[in-house]
Amino acid sequence: MTRKPATPAGTAKQTGPAPSVDRAGEPFLRWAGSKRKLIPALRQYCPPKFGRYFEPFAGSACLYFSLAPKRAVLGDFNKHLIGVYRAVRRDPAAVHRRLARYPKTQEFYYRLRSSPPLGIGNAEAAARFIYLNRYCFNGVYRTNRDGYFNVPRGTRTGSLPTKVALASCSSVLRRAKLVSGDFEATIADADKGDFVYLDPPYSTHEARERGEYGYGGFSSTDVERLARALATLDAKGAIFLMSYASTAEIKKTLRRWHQRPVAVRRHVAGFAKHRHQVTELLVSNRQLGAAHK
Repeated sequence: MTRKPATPAGTAKQTGPAPSVDRAGEPFLRWAGSKRKLIPALRQYCPPKFGRYFEPFAGSACLYFSLAPKRAVLGDFNKHLIGVYRAVRRDPAAVHRRLARYPKTQEFYYRLRSSPPLGIGNAEAAARFIYLNRYCFNGVYRTNRDGYFNVPRGTRTGSLPTKVALASCSSVLRRAKLVSGDFEATIADADKGDFVYLDPPYSTHEARERGEYGYGGFSSTDVERLARALATLDAKGAIFLMSYASTAEIKKTLRRWHQRPVAVRRHVAGFAKHRHQVTELLVSNRQLGAAHK
């Protein structure tokens, strides 16, 4: 769909930094489609108090690390991603020791990418994932049909996470149950007073599956199932907030819920001229007309 660079009428703008919070970590992964730029807007519409926090499409888990809730369930279809979180939670120093041994060269990137992560320990597998994630093109996670990571090396990738950064993330991850699997399994135990944030991969019926986020993950055929899951959450008394590309299809499918467009600047495209302002749609079973206090 065509997206206008100007802010649509009635669209909430991101203004200022996120409210101050006692948080122990920031995301240590790059992730295509990450809502890092949207955090100030998302935080405005999070409930001020809730029981457990659920995030079934974790990715880089930027909202989770921003809120640093006391109790949480993080899930993702990508079992390798959840394995990284488990390894960092268990022993961040071991992961960092292995990362520190990796040379920051293009030759090593492709050599590491071509070596399958088989028969290696959890910390080594996590270091491999983090290294490829940091130095790949735009933080894209994509595999071929055999499950092998195939994203080329990028530029302007920044640096690897420090030992302190991984230790900080580890302390936050210790508050979470980590689930590898379908989004419905991750949120199955959400109940009255819990808060569920959902950020599904954007998919259309016309799009061809290319292995982004791993083959067999969320696709346009799952949108109706997602809508039913939201209805179940609402019936149980849980609060949900979902972010998704603002499309006619999603607006119609989720028309029973409160919706609010939010302008955000995209940084996924490979060329600067394609990095423009787009509109995300926030959907919730709570009013979104004004920021929650």
